[in-house]
Amino acid sequence: MKEFFQSPKIKIFLSVLLVLIMLSVFTRNVENNIISATFNTLTYGMSKVTAAASSDSSNKSYDELQKENEELKTANRDLRSRLVDYYEVKEENTRLWMFYDLKKKHEDYALIPATVLRRDTNDEFGSFTIDKGTDSAITVGDPVMGENGLIGWISEADVYTAKVVTILSPQTSIGAIDKATGDTGIITGSAKYADDNLTMLSKLTSENKIEKGDIITSSGSSGIYPKGMVLGEVTEIGYDTYDTSRYAVVKPYDDISTIVNVAVISDFEGQGEILKKESGD
Repeated sequence: MKEFFQSPKIKIFLSVLLVLIMLSVFTRNVENNIISATFNTLTYGMSKVTAAASSDSSNKSYDELQKENEELKTANRDLRSRLVDYYEVKEENTRLWMFYDLKKKHEDYALIPATVLRRDTNDEFGSFTIDKGTDSAITVGDPVMGENGLIGWISEADVYTAKVVTILSPQTSIGAIDKATGDTGIITGSAKYADDNLTMLSKLTSENKIEKGDIITSSGSSGIYPKGMVLGEVTEIGYDTYDTSRYAVVKPYDDISTIVNVAVISDFEGQGEILKKESGD
């Protein structure tokens, strides 16, 4: 019996069984998931191998034992492969659920969940690259959402990745409106505020009634961005001495420097309508 428990085959089986038991406990509240299915399939096959080994292991040849060891190793590799698939699906579902309310409210939105691959360390305005590109129907100019609002747009796209310029950047120009007062302006970034995760609502008239705490949303006037997307909250009102204009400092509800999961709006009702009218199409 001592020799039985010391055999390489049994050691491999016990290791795999321990992993399976731990995974089964971890996922005990999830019915019909891939791990429980794998657990049932693998333990059934391995139990037959172990039962046979315990009854006549002393009578088996080296080749037979070696074959059974390989079967256990193959089962272990299969389990790992299924776990990778499971966690990839789980991660994708998590991203989708983050934007469930947005999709429910705007059924016309075609949302493509994506993950930040890398950040441009040379860009002070927080641009980053995501793991989806033209192969996923993403095109240049598409709006990009964080969990709490609009955070940028696609500036470049290849087959499998795309670059996002954020609303902290001066390259950004989004027609915006104050939900409380109806005052309009343009959301654009500034080097003065970007490090603090802040952007600007510029081009305000001197008669504006904007106050600290007001919520700023996209106006949808250009057809490039959907109407009503949250852009942030006013933190202060400023005065530009250079061109004597007023502006508001706006804080996005997402921390752009740490954001991981985003969603690209690849299509929405009214997209490009203004541009089509201007071009005469």
